[in-house]
Amino acid sequence: MSSSIDLSQVAAEGLGLMNFTWRPEPVSKETAFGVMQEAIKINLPKKTFFNGGEFYGANNINLEYIRDFFAQYPELRQHVIVSIKGAIGANLIPNPTTEGIANSIDNIIKYIPDLDIFEPARLSKQVPFEETAAALDSAIDAGKIKAYTLSECSGDSLEQFAKIAKHKPVGAEVEFSLFTREIADNGVAKVAGELDVPIIAYSPLSRGFLSGEIKTKADIPEGDMRHHLGRFSEENIKKNRVVVEELAKIAEKRGVTSAQLALAWLKYHSGKTINGIKYPKIIPIPSSSSIGRVQENFAKVTLSDEEFSTIQTLLDGNAVHGHRYTPQVDAFLSV
Repeated sequence: MSSSIDLSQVAAEGLGLMNFTWRPEPVSKETAFGVMQEAIKINLPKKTFFNGGEFYGANNINLEYIRDFFAQYPELRQHVIVSIKGAIGANLIPNPTTEGIANSIDNIIKYIPDLDIFEPARLSKQVPFEETAAALDSAIDAGKIKAYTLSECSGDSLEQFAKIAKHKPVGAEVEFSLFTREIADNGVAKVAGELDVPIIAYSPLSRGFLSGEIKTKADIPEGDMRHHLGRFSEENIKKNRVVVEELAKIAEKRGVTSAQLALAWLKYHSGKTINGIKYPKIIPIPSSSSIGRVQENFAKVTLSDEEFSTIQTLLDGNAVHGHRYTPQVDAFLSV
């Protein structure tokens, strides 16, 4: 059954809300609200995709920010599609069971009663897809949510949900960036293209790496989760900086920032057939904590075929070093 939510019609860039609250010191509501307003304003007349999380900080703080934003600016709600990830513990162990999904949704809608999209933050090999799909179908039928997306799915799981669920997934949220290109190999891009399911690209700037802001481990704030990720060890930062510096040269020649180049590379894939894979719409969701960064990230920068080819040659000749997560979390990727 088709959904009332159609992500193919949202603006080219969405906004990730994680960095407002999942950090050692949350940004102020005033700052967060300014960022959200700016994103909506830039994207009008199209709707902006907001991506938040039940577990993005303690005590439902991310949900609180979203609730309070729309309480203060109710006229902006019509211009936003709100998606919230849940059904996962603070220890990042997923719980996409009937009970886990129901409890998560019931908690989220206390803050966002008109929730558009719920997303189990991860699937689990210990929970049958049929159980997860039935729980999501039940929530839609009960009017608690309008639609759902999947996160860190594989091509196989995306295809299975499209077959077994009464309501089909309206999107697939996966990590996709110049540094994380596995979706071309694990079947997600292929299946999403065949099903015409938009891909929501989280960490499109590889957690700040591709913007050029991380030059050494000292650039990562104390208490930041990146200290625990293999890609951000001192040794791997040094190795990966080689590619970042080459990308910066390409960006400078073009007259854009490194972040704008990285986001343009992602959007280039939308609707194109590349290496035999027909890509659906790609929606990058960079997190921003300043109005200036939103303006930078949402700038309408595109790549020519020649520029894309130049970047591909650079990527093909340089491996990315380090895990994107930790060994514990890796078990729940591309399920």
